[in-house]
Amino acid sequence: MKTGAVFLLLLFLPGLAVAAGPLTPDDGRPSTLDFSLQLSNNKFPLEYAGRVQDGTSRWLGITLREKASDRVTLGMYGGNAWLSQTGNPLTEGLELDGFHAGLTLHAILLQSQRASLYGVLDYTYQKVDHKSDTQTIVIDWAQSQMQLGVTLRLTPIWRLYGGGSYGKIDGEERASGTVNHTLSFERGARPGGFVGLDLSVEPDGYVGIEARSGLVRSGEIYFKHRF
Repeated sequence: MKTGAVFLLLLFLPGLAVAAGPLTPDDGRPSTLDFSLQLSNNKFPLEYAGRVQDGTSRWLGITLREKASDRVTLGMYGGNAWLSQTGNPLTEGLELDGFHAGLTLHAILLQSQRASLYGVLDYTYQKVDHKSDTQTIVIDWAQSQMQLGVTLRLTPIWRLYGGGSYGKIDGEERASGTVNHTLSFERGARPGGFVGLDLSVEPDGYVGIEARSGLVRSGEIYFKHRF
């Protein structure tokens, strides 16, 4: 599968989380395609004008990444998304549903047999809504984030990784029906961190867990396979 095919697929699959974990190690083999299934739970406050709404976003999605060169990998990710909020009269007690979709760039900066230093750029778009006979609510936002991380191979099957991140969220809430308004919100640019553990369960299969703080507080489980 050529690199260009990844982005051609994006045009036809609008429903395709920050991308799941670090890249799988190549171990000298010619594999170029990294496929992941991920489940994540994200908590964060969204800053409206004059008020802050706490939110919880859940994702069920896939990530598809492919090597563009020996050190650069491009990819896309996305799937289903659900959002609940506290303190917002329009969404109190509701779970809005929709999708998330994003692009990612992963670069290996330094690499040795047991460790690697890498950088990641992610851009994510999420849209959720809820419709009834009297009210429609749509919430969407864009999230941009960069990460700098280190991966350490502890044993032939265990990898520990972690690092720092920096990102921001900008979005909009639109309501029509009984209540009509358009409100902008944001999560201001801020640093954060992440740590994870990756286990090889077969020659080309992996499972991992990851925790993040900063822009969002989240936990994630992912399953990966290399082709």
